[in-house]
Amino acid sequence: MKRTILFFSVFFVLTGITFANTSPVVSNITVSQRTDGSGIVDIYYTLSDADNDHCTVSIEVSDDGGSSWNVIATSFSADSDIGENISCGNRHITWNSKADLPGEVGNNYRIKVTANDNSDSLGMTWVYIDDDTGLLGFGPFQGYMSKYETTNAQFCQYLNDALTSGDITIGPDGIVYGAIGSNSGVDYINEPYFKTYPSASIYSQISYSDGVFDVRDREGFDMSDHPVVVVSWYGVMAFADYYGYRLPQIWEWQSVGDFDGSFIYGCGLTINRDMANYFEWNPLGLSSYPYTSPVGNYPDYGYGLCDMAGNVFEWTGTYKTLMSGGTARIYHGGGWASYSSDCKVLYETSPYYDALYDYPDAMYSDLGFRVVRD
Repeated sequence: MKRTILFFSVFFVLTGITFANTSPVVSNITVSQRTDGSGIVDIYYTLSDADNDHCTVSIEVSDDGGSSWNVIATSFSADSDIGENISCGNRHITWNSKADLPGEVGNNYRIKVTANDNSDSLGMTWVYIDDDTGLLGFGPFQGYMSKYETTNAQFCQYLNDALTSGDITIGPDGIVYGAIGSNSGVDYINEPYFKTYPSASIYSQISYSDGVFDVRDREGFDMSDHPVVVVSWYGVMAFADYYGYRLPQIWEWQSVGDFDGSFIYGCGLTINRDMANYFEWNPLGLSSYPYTSPVGNYPDYGYGLCDMAGNVFEWTGTYKTLMSGGTARIYHGGGWASYSSDCKVLYETSPYYDALYDYPDAMYSDLGFRVVRD
């Protein structure tokens, strides 16, 4: 029987990011095959990312010096640092080459290590969650949740895209309204989506002129990476549908926000101004509302999400039936003007229906959103 002997050279790949993010870096790669005849290949590498994103790590294998990458490698040990949700640091992959390449011998093998921090073409960075514990009476959340609150730049791109496709109109009052479009499956015709600066709202961070939406600069700060505000539930739903996302249900939001069931706030057991933007802290020293901060300005917590407490409240997909008739939509998480109690995951530890809510056309200077993807 032939003993599998493979000699390896190493490549690494950086996956580029389009907005409010930096590319992950794979470095310090070493590859060696064990000499005990097992065919086990040890791949060591260092994963780093300036945003501390959890990444998806994969490898490709070539047997012809890198001319092609057709070798299928699937036999990895259970504790290998490969696949989704890999955190930064020194990492190790154990590959059983003998299982994938029985009887093969060669000296021209190459390995390519790829790190992807799961950002998409809109610049939405995703965190994959598959070990959530869930809330009492509800199943756990499983899927992708955006690491950051949706930014002005991302919503501005939607407005320009949707204007081109006919999904929105802009009224003489400076408010964006829903229209019958060609790309969106959600057509809230004539419902208000968003208020533009300055004609509709001095709190808006996005202006409109001559058929183009643009993100404002304020006092020397580019508002592109701040969370979008003065956006209605209708506008949020239209945005999500346009790009194939959805809003989290309140139980999903809370289940992720309390991490493994131990969090009181979206940032842990306690909250202070080094952990979250709330109670009009105004970390940038802005002279007027809204006192938002850039997404990622504060550390990530729990599953690796930022601003689950403070910065802006976040719309959810859950309805609340009103005693007066009709329905309202629930939002959660606290905003830049909120008391600490508003930033609690369960909002004063009450049942999930005891939450902040308003009519779907509400548009406030401390109300934004994040999205999920199944």
